[in-house]
Amino acid sequence: MTTPRPRVSIGVPVYNGERYLRQALDSHLGQTYQDLELIICDNASTDGTERICREYAQRDRRVRYFRHPQNLGAGPNNNRVCELATGEYFKWAAHDDYIAADYLEKCVEILDSDASVVVVQSWVRIVDENGERVEDYNRAFRTDAAEAHYRFRDLA
Repeated sequence: MTTPRPRVSIGVPVYNGERYLRQALDSHLGQTYQDLELIICDNASTDGTERICREYAQRDRRVRYFRHPQNLGAGPNNNRVCELATGEYFKWAAHDDYIAADYLEKCVEILDSDASVVVVQSWVRIVDENGERVEDYNRAFRTDAAEAHYRFRDLA
């Protein structure tokens, strides 16, 4: 029996992320929107990352864990999580990112409601190692600019 394709794929490239990885994985797996897969590509971590990832993959069928035998570099590891995605929508997530419980629900709702929308992003709060607010990053992106280079620069 084949597993149905999830609506949302979340790609988590990681290298030595054990300190914040559990919080990030719990945040993404604890979403009110549950039709998702979480793909972790471990870039040959040397800390406890592998153990944490295997634990989550064993515990939750939505988690797919891949470990590279040697470090490929950040770019290829980021590309790999995207290549492995099977969902209709894709979200990259860093090993130390955490999101509001209704984040995916709101994003999918927006994407589903208007076929002309191709990117959804919320405001971002930057926190320190203790979870304390450092700054709110709420820059407006010029995604409706006529010139492609403005749209690209703002999103990149």
